[in-house]
Amino acid sequence: MSNFHNQTRESTSIPERLKKEGSYHLIPLYHLLRTSKLAREGIENSGSHEFADHIYGQTPQGTWGVGYLLDALLLRLPSAQAFRARYHNAKQEVHNVIQDRKHHREIDILFVPCGLGREIFEVDAELRQKNDHTAIEQVRWHGLDLNADLLTSLQQHAENELHASAQFYAGDAFNHESYQPHYDMIVSTGFTEFLDDSETLQFYKLVREKLKNQGLFYTSGMRPHRLSDFLMRQLAELHTNYRSTAKLEMLIKQAGFSDHRTYEDDTGLQTMVIAQK
Repeated sequence: MSNFHNQTRESTSIPERLKKEGSYHLIPLYHLLRTSKLAREGIENSGSHEFADHIYGQTPQGTWGVGYLLDALLLRLPSAQAFRARYHNAKQEVHNVIQDRKHHREIDILFVPCGLGREIFEVDAELRQKNDHTAIEQVRWHGLDLNADLLTSLQQHAENELHASAQFYAGDAFNHESYQPHYDMIVSTGFTEFLDDSETLQFYKLVREKLKNQGLFYTSGMRPHRLSDFLMRQLAELHTNYRSTAKLEMLIKQAGFSDHRTYEDDTGLQTMVIAQK
């Protein structure tokens, strides 16, 4: 049976768990954080697509006024800045691939898991702003996710908003049959943070198999930010796996990619990886 790896919460009631642990001082903080949209989404739905997209959008929301201010504060944390870096750099790397390959053939780009597909819609809009009709005609967007209801909504949104071809399909990222052969680029961020090293290696190998020759894989990994990690684990039971640049490079090499490069965001917390088949 397919699993939503990002759903890490186990307790029915986090305040009750805190009481059992004797952490009474954290209960008021828990209720305060729930006034922030970001914290509330993390508490209720772990690492959901809404949680990620709220960080990407960087627009504070909350209740009672204090929630708005708290949300704005959380969105300014180094961890949130690093989170956004993977999204901004993903868009840039997608633009690079499109420009490099647009005069050769159709360009198939897959996002897995795709979530709300913010990068797809924004890159498509940016190509239109540049009047890059050649690229728009060449690109074929693909989105793979377990959430079938989300994908139905995305497909409808794509038919109304996108100029390039787009197809969203439900499937398990670990199932070979979920993919269509083959892609010029596969983008996956925020997924392996919920996988252990053996699962991450398995996923990397599958990605490599599904790429065209000389196809590119964009992914990323985080280092911990102490305060953010404490809040996520203690008050939201949002448990993620952190990896250094060296660890990411080791896994990429073990997966059999012929070449790769890495770079970090300004906070030093996020490592971006571009690997070539």
